[in-house]
Amino acid sequence: MHSDGAGEFRSQDGEKVMLVTDLIHSCSNDRVAQAATFCIGGVFAERVRAVALAKGVSEGRFVAVVVRDFALRADEAERAQLAREMIGSDQPILSGLRRVVEKALEGGAQFADDVKEGYGLPFVRRDGGLSFDGAARLQRAARLDAL
Repeated sequence: MHSDGAGEFRSQDGEKVMLVTDLIHSCSNDRVAQAATFCIGGVFAERVRAVALAKGVSEGRFVAVVVRDFALRADEAERAQLAREMIGSDQPILSGLRRVVEKALEGGAQFADDVKEGYGLPFVRRDGGLSFDGAARLQRAARLDAL
């Protein structure tokens, strides 16, 4: 699989993975991610809500960060696999989102709050993942700068 430079990935057999790109672009937005989580509902939404609450962020923020993390870390093979799983679904974006977030909920996400001090490492963990604590502090700092 290779990238055509515009964010669209194609597998070697020509299969487009545009669905994954659509998922990333839409669900990287907190509000869209929140609405998508609500649409999926059920136990999935309850799990997302509980983890988000524990991290001190909204469900939408949690899901958007998970999606962005996936966008940064997923290799072409993982994106192609996700696209194959999404293609057969009635609601491919919601199906793909659920798969990406469930992986994070099951411990497959590459971010957490390992470091609580200062503005250095809290934004990025030693393994390169994102930190909710650091992101929340950065967001608060950005709000103060905007005032």
